[in-house]
Amino acid sequence: MKKIFTLLLISFVIQANAQEFTYKEKKELKAFPDYIMQAGFSPFRNYFAIAIGNNTIEIYDKDWNKIFTHQGNSQSAGGHFSFSPDEKYLAYAKYKSDNDIAIIRLEDRKVIQVLNGHSYYINKLEYSHNGKLLASASSDKSMCVWKWNNEKMELSQKFVHDESVNGASFNYNDEYLISVGNDRKITTYKYVNGKFLLADSIVGLKYRLDDVSFHPFKNEFVVSSNYELRRYNLEKQKLVFTDSIKISVNGTVEYNSTGDYLVFGKYNDLVILKVNSNEIIEFERIFRHGANVFGGTFSDDGLFLTSFSSDQSVIIWELTGVNPSRKSLVVDYMDRELTSVQKIILTSEVIENILNSLDKKLTAPRDEFETSIQYSDRREILKSEVLAQLQYFTEKHFNINSKQGGKVQIPIERIVGYNADLQIYKIRFLETDAGVKIPVNEAKTFKKNWEKAYLQANKIKSKNNISFEYTNFELVLPNNNKTFEVTPLENPFHKVKNNRSIGEGKERSESNIPKSENKAVREDTRGTDRAIIFATNIYDSFSELVNPVIDATTIAEELQSNYFVQTEVIINPTLKEAIEKIREYAKMEYSPNDNLLIFFAGHGIYDEVFKEGYVISRDSKSDDVAKTSYLSHSNLRTMINNIPCNHVLLVMDVCFGGTFDPLVASKSRAADMYTEVTNEEFIQRKMKYKTRLYLTSGGKEYVPDGRPGHHSPFARKFLEAMRNYGGNDGILTMNEIIQYVEKVEPQPRFGEFGDNEPGSDFILLVK
Repeated sequence: MKKIFTLLLISFVIQANAQEFTYKEKKELKAFPDYIMQAGFSPFRNYFAIAIGNNTIEIYDKDWNKIFTHQGNSQSAGGHFSFSPDEKYLAYAKYKSDNDIAIIRLEDRKVIQVLNGHSYYINKLEYSHNGKLLASASSDKSMCVWKWNNEKMELSQKFVHDESVNGASFNYNDEYLISVGNDRKITTYKYVNGKFLLADSIVGLKYRLDDVSFHPFKNEFVVSSNYELRRYNLEKQKLVFTDSIKISVNGTVEYNSTGDYLVFGKYNDLVILKVNSNEIIEFERIFRHGANVFGGTFSDDGLFLTSFSSDQSVIIWELTGVNPSRKSLVVDYMDRELTSVQKIILTSEVIENILNSLDKKLTAPRDEFETSIQYSDRREILKSEVLAQLQYFTEKHFNINSKQGGKVQIPIERIVGYNADLQIYKIRFLETDAGVKIPVNEAKTFKKNWEKAYLQANKIKSKNNISFEYTNFELVLPNNNKTFEVTPLENPFHKVKNNRSIGEGKERSESNIPKSENKAVREDTRGTDRAIIFATNIYDSFSELVNPVIDATTIAEELQSNYFVQTEVIINPTLKEAIEKIREYAKMEYSPNDNLLIFFAGHGIYDEVFKEGYVISRDSKSDDVAKTSYLSHSNLRTMINNIPCNHVLLVMDVCFGGTFDPLVASKSRAADMYTEVTNEEFIQRKMKYKTRLYLTSGGKEYVPDGRPGHHSPFARKFLEAMRNYGGNDGILTMNEIIQYVEKVEPQPRFGEFGDNEPGSDFILLVK
């Protein structure tokens, strides 16, 4: 592991209802040019957005890379934003002025539309839970309701108040919409036949109301002011006051995804309230910011809490003891691999149907008696069960019919346009765009009758015999039943994994190092060389690193460009993803002369009680005493040793990597083990013996990450060895690599494991 410099500044443990609630500082984003009006994660935690007081919006991806930034009128106050529930769009208010709203498509970060329906400051934005509506509250004394219509938002309704409208919120099933503001009035509207109609109101409250927030799955809501927070129920369309708590609320107030907590700012504190059925009580105050806290937001999965302040900083807090939403459970069971349409159909009703249908043995947490492989297998079955349910509800939602011969009939949503040069018709179905290869004459016919046409696809059982695979999408024309191949941008029914393959789609570069005539080696002698490189910079529960991904991609490029190595890089993998990838390579077929290099770069740890070293995955838990969320060295040894490749080298640039060998004992070696023989004779000698060798960046100690962007010390020396290109003979051996890395501090460790045979070696051939 690279050395852990913990970001923990504050850590508290609170007992509440027999559940331990803890929080600790995970990440601080600071030195912004102005105060932070709003910050938070997207519903599936693939994005993070920040609204800055100088009217700037910043969007980050899940690896904290900034992918979008825009500043409007710097004289305007900070804006507000809302993610769509399918995570496809972000609505941002005060885009270029005080009164407009940008709709940003997150996939390509394009502003696809600017909404103009207000004449003054916009105070809040909120998407409906089904994603079809957007509410905007404004100081121009109005609340607008926007509605999607063919990829565009249209102004559907506008409600006028007597004073500024400060807050708006949809209830859990979008049947009701509530607005509050400076007129000290609560107004509720009911959705009837595509329109919101006035249902009830309460007027003459003591204070102006700054915000409103609905409970995630009850017809219960809270309204806030600078003096108190009040709770109400909706009973038969009537507003019924239940209770209140005297407390000052800065800015926004928000429930967590299960409705157990409320969070908001009060002066310089972040305040958390515990929500019980009969009362709301102050639960905890977090004093960390140096100025007014404008609010806080919980991530939907209950893992993180965000606070934002006029001290120009954002802090992300890591949580334990906070339950995820029911939706997040489904997302977790799917390893976060949902298609666009699956995100849309994941309504509360569908979620409950899926969760209630699952075998409790599959959803149980991993216990101490379950190996990593057993747990991975169980999770794979669970994922397939959930996927099968999602596929069923997708078919039901879109009226997809089964046909003879294992095919399904899929309706077309709309046609987009035809490219005559390419003879491709762009269409849309099941929330995804697709291209249809179709000649001009048939395209003209299709345009006239597209509503009668349909798509069909093969539907076959997956290998696990649980879920289905949908393949061979075709357009079927009406009348003549002619078919044309359809290529969707995304398979709506299941995700197709795409791990990064270095050099894929590119010509391999030639080395500038002169090649010796002695380097020629026959194909049958050489075999096939492969490399899988795991690199982790980002962790859910540990400090972030700066160089593993840079190290890994540089090494991968070198292997792909100048050696005969097919290379794959897996960036920021979870434990399950790492195990699945190793098992994928274990199922491959290998010839006797094939080589496999496995490389880990990231955090590692050693447990003195278990006397075991571990590789830390992205999702490993810092409070996991049993270490079931870690990849143990003993488990790694077993998995790698059982890969049916004769020649395997494991390289670990992680802390405590040397404990991969239980004895942590280096072996002596001669300066030159080999006599003067030809390349082919040398290779044939070495290929006779089974190879199981390892090389780690240290022993039982921390190893440094290195300067940002400059590789770790171990990776630098490893690259130096590779860039010597095996010297005159063009054969890079384990012995030569060791000569380069052995002087790194701390001292690297090397040795053999498993079924390694005496006299073996790991060999890479230069192109």
